[in-house]
Amino acid sequence: MKNKLKKILEILIVLISVIIIVASIYYKSKFIEQSFEAILYNLLKDGEKANYGVILVGIKECALKLLVFFTIFYIPIIIREKNKYVLNIHIKNKTIKIPRFNKKIYLILLFIFSILFACKSLGIFQYIDEQTHTSTLFEDKYIDTANTKITMPEEKRNLIFIFIESMENSVLLEEDGGEWEYPLTPELEEIAKDNINFSNNDKIGGAIPVGGTSWTIAGMVAQTCGIPLKLAVDGNEYSGYSSFLPGAYSLGDLLEEEGYNQEVMFGSDASFGARDTYFSTHGDYEIFDYNTAIEIGKMTAEDKVWWGFSDDDLFEWSKEEILDLANEDNPFCYILLTADTHFIDGYLSEKAEKNYDSKYENVYAYSSKCINEFVEWIKAQDFYDNTTIVLVGDHLGMQAEFYKEHIDHTGYVRTIYNVFINSAIPAENTKNRQFSAFDIFPTVLASMGAKIDGERLGLGTNLFSGKETLIEEKGYNELNAELAKKSNFYNKKLLQDDYISMLNTKLESQE
Repeated sequence: MKNKLKKILEILIVLISVIIIVASIYYKSKFIEQSFEAILYNLLKDGEKANYGVILVGIKECALKLLVFFTIFYIPIIIREKNKYVLNIHIKNKTIKIPRFNKKIYLILLFIFSILFACKSLGIFQYIDEQTHTSTLFEDKYIDTANTKITMPEEKRNLIFIFIESMENSVLLEEDGGEWEYPLTPELEEIAKDNINFSNNDKIGGAIPVGGTSWTIAGMVAQTCGIPLKLAVDGNEYSGYSSFLPGAYSLGDLLEEEGYNQEVMFGSDASFGARDTYFSTHGDYEIFDYNTAIEIGKMTAEDKVWWGFSDDDLFEWSKEEILDLANEDNPFCYILLTADTHFIDGYLSEKAEKNYDSKYENVYAYSSKCINEFVEWIKAQDFYDNTTIVLVGDHLGMQAEFYKEHIDHTGYVRTIYNVFINSAIPAENTKNRQFSAFDIFPTVLASMGAKIDGERLGLGTNLFSGKETLIEEKGYNELNAELAKKSNFYNKKLLQDDYISMLNTKLESQE
């Protein structure tokens, strides 16, 4: 019995070590653009709410590698069991016998190697190093929106804010600023060319990704609040709190004070990433998500697809919600987040054409058509003349291999899509700008006709103003390095009591 337990323990140690190594290789190859901060936030806080279809795809792709690596690392143990000596070396009339290696040392070293490999692959060492250094970026550059004079126009404009999952400019046609040799998303390209697109080059371009903005809720916070989403205490998840960045002041906070009716729709569970807490505590948005759809009889739990309900339903139900908002006396802000273009390979609607060998390409192509149809529907409504539409990607696509297969130009910068439709003001100096998701926040307000004293909010700059952004002022590398460091200002002024709660939680866990 004792020998059997030892054998089981040996197998478990090898298996766990191999799982760590293979998972690290898979994550590094597939999602190289994903920061360790994003991994912590999503796995520690929301692992139980993850799309298990995505997880199963990863398991299937790794199964063969797992078997191969397990065999390779377990063979030395098998050889050791069958042979008293691993190798006999004959030199003239003498035989040198190399004794069996120590299994315990081998297993310990294998496990340590797997942990070190994961830390290196996932950027854990870099993350730890960053958290031991403090930045004064917020003390020096942060502008408190709550204490900034912002003058809204006398006739307040409606806002429809469309976050497009993983929409980056690389999927556009090469001649228009992307890297595709054929028109994958022609509708989104035409929308960008016919309206205002702020670009990092002289074609269609967009925001350059920076730290604390690279996953969905972080991207939404950055573009509606002008700040990154930072984990406060060495990897503690931001969960179990009734508030979300209580010291911050967002687009929703301002529009709520201005009398706007506000709603946000997700095709998934709004509590994933604490999105429900963010939008309910910063603007008192009415939240429509997967659970809402079930509660009001739009669907049943058995109808669930992908993360909840498909973008087909998202757009159709959004039309209904927008019409209801438009019938009210107050101006409205309506935010929606698509989901079908999420990795891995997206969700392909039954209505979609299959013109490409790649499923993900078909998903992007169909999403482009659906977004265009939705925008055209908005334009046909009576309220459109007094409505600004903003289209942005929430972050870069995370399925890195998919995009990089098409990137042929050395030095091509992957950027996040943005378009401003029916802006209250014209735009100048839209090309060859260096900007991030933070700059979208004040730019959205300006597109609604708001006048911002100083042209800056949070860490963002109003792009309509032509004033330098932080990237243009400090340089990308310097700004990103500062964002990666710990910020006492962020923890104490923006997280406030949540930061104290996190500290207490950490101390309790160490007792």
